[in-house]
Amino acid sequence: MGSPQFAVPSLESLFSSTHEVVAVVTQPDRPKGRNLLPHPPPVKVVAHRLGIPVLQPVTTKSDIFLEEMRSFHPDLLVVVAYGEILRATLLNLPPNGAVNLHASLLPKYRGAAPIPWAILQGESHTGATTMLINEVMDGGAILLQEECTILPADTSHALTKKIANLGAPLLKRTVDLLQRKEITPKPQDLTQVTYAPKLRKEDGKIDWNNTASWISRQIRAFDPWPGSFSCFRDLRVKFWLAHTKEGEAKDPPGTVIAVMKHSFQIACGKGTILEVLEIQPENRPRFPAADFIHGYSIHPQDRFVSSPVP
Repeated sequence: MGSPQFAVPSLESLFSSTHEVVAVVTQPDRPKGRNLLPHPPPVKVVAHRLGIPVLQPVTTKSDIFLEEMRSFHPDLLVVVAYGEILRATLLNLPPNGAVNLHASLLPKYRGAAPIPWAILQGESHTGATTMLINEVMDGGAILLQEECTILPADTSHALTKKIANLGAPLLKRTVDLLQRKEITPKPQDLTQVTYAPKLRKEDGKIDWNNTASWISRQIRAFDPWPGSFSCFRDLRVKFWLAHTKEGEAKDPPGTVIAVMKHSFQIACGKGTILEVLEIQPENRPRFPAADFIHGYSIHPQDRFVSSPVP
């Protein structure tokens, strides 16, 4: 059971193993693009290529879906970013229960968006966890874990790819060990639990009173969605590449304090400085800061202000 690109390496790894993937369950096709045409989840595309039967229930809670699942006589349910909380009747259907691959080192960052929140909070490491699924979100006993370094330039997009590729062999090894009954589930330490809630559009709004290091992490954490945005002369812009700069800003947060050939600097909270290298005006493509400087005549003392949520 899985839907986005993150789940594809896991599906391919299990398919190429000694285990038989008898069916794939994924989300229904969704409207996408300018024409809002139905678009299949990446997992469906790969499952069709591999010749695996695909189920796309509107909800997993329906009795019809449960009967379909029973018809496959599954030994184990494997879940990777499916996109719906699963109820006990489904989780208990296979004799060996259900296993999940989660993109954090549990018990830290339970929830829908562990990768962005790990970047935003300034973690130096994250990773992948396989666990047994129970009715507490991401609260099941841990099976295996693999650590991954968060590099200073990692965006959520880049880190998602890394953890997907890290998690796929980890999941295969987990299923191997479960089959041989050579793995002991370990309860999570409830004193160490933290949460990573689903992202909202408003999370991308830049508050220039935050420090430059926080804002630079926000830009990386919310790439590709929802992006990090602000307003410049009533124009909403998204920031895609920026880093902290040594020095102390004396101007109010949001003030442009220096304009160079290929970048410009903005004062942030506590006198910190953010250097901007790539930006995107509303309804325009992303482009280097140099093009923004020349196209919009950026000067010191210009201001960026908090943007309304689009």
